Amino acid sequence: MPLDNLAPEAEVQVMPRYLAGPGSADFQRAWPFPFEEGWSLHRPDKGHRIAASPCLRVHTGFLPDPKNPSSGTWTTTVQQPFGPARWRATFTGAVPLELLRDVHTALLTLYLADQDNVEDYLLDEDVPAVEGYLPLLTEGWSHTVRRDGKQLFCSLDNVAVLWHFYTEGIQGSWVFQAAITDRSPVWKATFTAGTPVPLISAFTNSLVEDEPLTRAVRDLPAPTRDYLYFPDGLPTAAPAPKPALPLPAPPAGRSR
Repeated sequence: MPLDNLAPEAEVQVMPRYLAGPGSADFQRAWPFPFEEGWSLHRPDKGHRIAASPCLRVHTGFLPDPKNPSSGTWTTTVQQPFGPARWRATFTGAVPLELLRDVHTALLTLYLADQDNVEDYLLDEDVPAVEGYLPLLTEGWSHTVRRDGKQLFCSLDNVAVLWHFYTEGIQGSWVFQAAITDRSPVWKATFTAGTPVPLISAFTNSLVEDEPLTRAVRDLPAPTRDYLYFPDGLPTAAPAPKPALPLPAPPAGRSR
């Protein structure tokens, strides 16, 4: 493995994006919200993070896993005042933070476009589902329509798959999973029915974005390392320092 020759802190450019791991633990990389303009930020407990819009319709947060400090769950909901969530998006902790930021940026765009709640872009279900998965088809992902009410979109490396449910009951919901062979998923994302399709489109566009992600070697998930490639090549490992040569002995002093 070429990464074995690099220092843990060495940075590399990696693809595909969905196997890069979360990267830095700085949660604010995932949140583009303008906290200086009324968005609130709460830290109710160690590791917990909760953000909310000024109108309290939008809630998003990170809940750490007490059994695994490096893992957890990201959740975003939109609701009517004093009512239940109208839709929910959930990501397991190993999601790359750049993908989360792209989804949250699209969410903020919808929010700012309708701060008066006139158009209800945050609850808009009129955009056709094809807008959500078209970025995958454009990049050559396979598409299979099944009789059990699912259509599947699979990446070229057969590691990532997106399900879209078109049957009644859960019609309109989406599930994404990145998994290596038959092991448990590296990470998973779920969007319930009612999630605005522009958010799905932001998510799928980010999945297939051709800009690699920067990661320190120590932050690359062990299960995915063999499936990554390095479009810009690997940095050259610094040569080991040569052992210092012994200093010459001082000349013998003259006798008088």
